[in-house]
Amino acid sequence: MRKLYKIIATISMLVRQFVLPNPFNNLSHNVTVTISGIPLVLTPYILNWIAGGILPTITFAVVGIYYSRGEFPAWGSFLFMIFYIIHVGLLSLMALAQFATWAIVLIILLYMACHIGFAMLRNSLSGRCI
Repeated sequence: MRKLYKIIATISMLVRQFVLPNPFNNLSHNVTVTISGIPLVLTPYILNWIAGGILPTITFAVVGIYYSRGEFPAWGSFLFMIFYIIHVGLLSLMALAQFATWAIVLIILLYMACHIGFAMLRNSLSGRCI
């Protein structure tokens, strides 16, 4: 079991590092943020670096909805990879829309609706109510 976990974790790391694109490359311009009157230009590379610190935490939390630590570590690692890919895709869609408020709200609402729908389906199959 531990060996399978290590294989999936390695594949996941390789996918994150070498296969997934920078989701911010879809931006048509750099983002400028002003802090204390000092403008900071955030390029797609810098935005990706910042997101790289936040995205794993969010992904880990989402995986925790579907997986309990210690059950089957390889499954948890696989779910992490899948949800990380999904989250990068969602960021790419938001960047494609230039992070317009309507796009962010729509994508987040649809994403949450998918989680709720999946929970309802899972509970109905197991005979429980939400």
